Amino acid sequence: MMERFFAELQAGELKQQLPLLREKLERAGTLRVVPNAHGIYAASASQAPGSATGYQNAWLRDNAMVAHSVWQSGNAESALRTSRGLGKFLATQTKRFEAILRKPARKEDVQERPHIRFDVETLRENDEKWPHAQNDALGMTLWLRFRLANEAGYPLTGEERELYAYFPKYFRAIEYWNDRDSGAWEEARKVNSSSVGAVMAGLFAMADYLWKGGRIAGVTRKMLQELIDKGERTLSKQLPLEAPPERDADGALLFLLYPLELVKRPDLKHLIVSLVRARLAGKIGIRRYVGDSYFCQDYHEWFSPEVRSADFSDRVGLRDAFLRPGCEAQWCLFDPLLSVIYGQQFLQQPERAELLELQLLHLNRAIAQINERGECPELYFLKNGTYVWNEHTPLAWAQANLSLAIGQLEKSVKASRER
Repeated sequence: MMERFFAELQAGELKQQLPLLREKLERAGTLRVVPNAHGIYAASASQAPGSATGYQNAWLRDNAMVAHSVWQSGNAESALRTSRGLGKFLATQTKRFEAILRKPARKEDVQERPHIRFDVETLRENDEKWPHAQNDALGMTLWLRFRLANEAGYPLTGEERELYAYFPKYFRAIEYWNDRDSGAWEEARKVNSSSVGAVMAGLFAMADYLWKGGRIAGVTRKMLQELIDKGERTLSKQLPLEAPPERDADGALLFLLYPLELVKRPDLKHLIVSLVRARLAGKIGIRRYVGDSYFCQDYHEWFSPEVRSADFSDRVGLRDAFLRPGCEAQWCLFDPLLSVIYGQQFLQQPERAELLELQLLHLNRAIAQINERGECPELYFLKNGTYVWNEHTPLAWAQANLSLAIGQLEKSVKASRER
């Protein structure tokens, strides 16, 4: 594959190795993600304005995830700036919320839904066709802002309370619990467990805000609980699968374990993680799902730069026709999350050394994904028979997840020393 960025971490040497890893990552700038003046992150800092990739734009979902990672690293104020930047963009979408509240059938024209990808500098809509039916992105944005209010003590402004009052009403209008959306991967619409769960996580955070005495005009705890119950009924039928019968294992389900922490049952957590590891893990990274044709083998030959990252949501079958079985791209998002999940379990059950071993296994895989320039790629794909990283490098979301995994291992080492 390539020369390793850092030697594999060994359980008996972590006290010495982790500071060295931190130092090397700092020198290389591997984890450095810098928001703009609005507090917003482009998906990939390497992409120039007007790039054919589109990764110079901002996504709600990516920004919520990166902001959460920055918060967990100790900078809650930066996470708040990002959340408020997302709020400024969403304030431009209130007419879309209102139109669907008046006529829910408008949701079927996904261009009429609130937009989830936007211009990073102007915080305005892009003039493009895009699969904006992505309930998980809205749910994560809601979750981040209300967690910051509940746990970091940052109260909502009057403008924010007005904005977020739309969310539960919108989720009710579109019937999020059985709404076919494009989900985390922005593809063909289906009822995705990961989207339903992300909305529920946001609603739980809002309900907690009300329980603690916060006020949102027109929103009650009873309303929120009814919406949560509807989502719970969907998840009770679908989990640990993503969208049965259309999709079983999917990497997006990991988000329900971390950072959203929606799934509480240990047996269900185990099944989700086991399915991802059994069905999706590859030699280098982890597939999003079996049959994923995005950056399949020799993708650069089949599609021009302008088409590679285009909207395939209504013609994914065309792209799928190019995929050879087993030649899906292997992503760098998921091994760090698996490392965090196993690390959390180890803190709860420190007598189970195998959990620390699994935490280390997936962190070592994540470190091995760092390229020779010290960057976290989006993914590796087969190019002329060899796995190479693609041009969306570094990917802010991958950087954020790796930062979380290293922080979680430092907690495990500290807990081991204190035993």
